[in-house]
Order: sequence, then C-alpha cells, then structure tokens
Amino acid sequence: MSDPEKLKADPSCVAITLSTCYPKWYRGKLQSIKHTDKIRGDLAFELLHKANQLGYQVVVVDARSSRSFRKELSLLLRVKIVNRTSIKRSPAKRLAFKLASKLEGVRVIVYTDPEKVSFVSRCIPYVTNPIIEDRADIIVPKRNPELFKSTYPNYQFGSEMEGNRLYNEQLKMNNLQHPHDDELDMFFGPKVFRNEPNIVNLFMKRYSFYMNKNIKQAEDLIFDPEDYSNAIFFPIVIALKKKLRVASVEIPFSYPSIQKDNEEIGSSELFMEKRRAQRLSILVELMHLINLLEKKRYSRLR
Repeated sequence: MSDPEKLKADPSCVAITLSTCYPKWYRGKLQSIKHTDKIRGDLAFELLHKANQLGYQVVVVDARSSRSFRKELSLLLRVKIVNRTSIKRSPAKRLAFKLASKLEGVRVIVYTDPEKVSFVSRCIPYVTNPIIEDRADIIVPKRNPELFKSTYPNYQFGSEMEGNRLYNEQLKMNNLQHPHDDELDMFFGPKVFRNEPNIVNLFMKRYSFYMNKNIKQAEDLIFDPEDYSNAIFFPIVIALKKKLRVASVEIPFSYPSIQKDNEEIGSSELFMEKRRAQRLSILVELMHLINLLEKKRYSRLR
C-alpha cells in the first residue's frame, strides 16, 4: 500500500468503541496458548494504550470480565468504562455507540473488536478521513488481500471470503449495490460512521424474529440478530437501501500472530465451528432483512 495516511483533524474527534468479556483473564505472563481470554484481554489492553497514546476518545463496555481485568481497566486514563447487563453482542455495541455519540467534539464513531491492535495503531486515518472530509457517511473497512491471507488462520480466511462473496451477491441481486461496485468486506468486524443522529440511529435499531406459537421455526431456536447482525451488519444494508454514502476503504490491517496461534493451535475446533455458525446466521438474517425491506410477507423479522 501507499505511505501511511495521516488524520485530517484533531484525533479527539474520533471515538473508538469496543466491548469486552474476558472472565478467565489473569495478570502476568501467558501460561498456555489455549488461554483465549488471557490472549485476547492482553491484546485489548495493548489496543487501549495505543488509542490513548494517539489521542482518540475511547468507550469500553464490559461484561463478566474477571475482577483482575476490570481493575486493570479502571486504571486507564481517558477511557470511559461502563458495565453491560446483556451478554449479547449487539446491546453492548449500541450502548457504546450511544455513549460515544454524546462525547464532546466527536465527529466519527469507530467500532472495533478489542483485539484488533493494528486497526487502531495503523488504520484509523484511512477510515475516518473520508467522513471528516464529507466524502462518505459510513465506511466498511476492507482488509488488504495479501495481509488478510497471510496473517489470518486459514479456515477463517476461507470462511470469511466465502461469507463476503455470498453477502455481496445478495446485495447486488436485490439492487442494494450496483453490479460493478467493489465488494464490501462485511465479515471484517470494524465499522465506521458519522456522528449525526440520522446515521447513528441506523446502528441503534433492534430487529428480532417474531415467535409463532403454533409453528416453531429454525430461526426461533438458532438465529438471533442481537448477536451479530443488528449492530454492525443490518445498519450497512439499510444505509444502502436509503442511498447513503457507504464506502469501502482498503486498510493495512494485520491479524495478531498470537491470536492466530491460539485459534489454530490452542482451540482450532472451537473456532472453526464458531466461524461456520457465525457465517450461517449472518447470511440467513440478511435474507430475512432483505425480505422485510422489500415488504415480502414471508420475512419473520420485526
């Protein structure tokens, strides 16, 4: 890629939001490559220290992390920390977005998974400058293909490439994207959006599958938009439907090597199953949202 991008505004206009949940995190050195919470919690602290160093405002929503993790978190300066009551992902993200939107001077809200250190250390200007310069309303960051393939676990690379292909195929088939538009890297967690009420409100909406008392559907038992789709997938689809300025921006993100080792060596079967289930639920939920937007009677989203 070209030379690193520089932020075109005071860094305090950017709010980094993330949610944490590390009940098995502990202080000191890593004792086993299988200790996922320790590895991810350490990466989260690395990300938070970097965000502080770079001058970004930060909101952390934590649930059920260990007492040691929460105590360490409380020592961080210039980080707003709140506890969340729901264990589901989307409510935590919505709470973070709401708090970030009220911070003084914030023009851009960034959501990231807490372990994505190089996203904060290297990539924020790439994904915030288009909004700061009024060239976009929402940014879907896109991983550099070479770094994506070389730094991720092989099964995750394959799963997310396939997920992106199918997701974009549906967007284009349903006229939510032009056939020649660049594919959006939807399965990359981070999303970036303008801190304006009409944009923020898209990320605050809550959809659910309505229950049919007489006929139990698979969606009632398996899928829940409150896990992944509501906070970071559905807002993009609705923004495209509303013809808002949604842009794809390539970034030089690298997956942490120790996280890759944990997911390939320490807990490979667990994470392979997690990626499969995640991809299936996100794609099924997309189809129901598209049907809802098109007012087709067989959507079971409300």
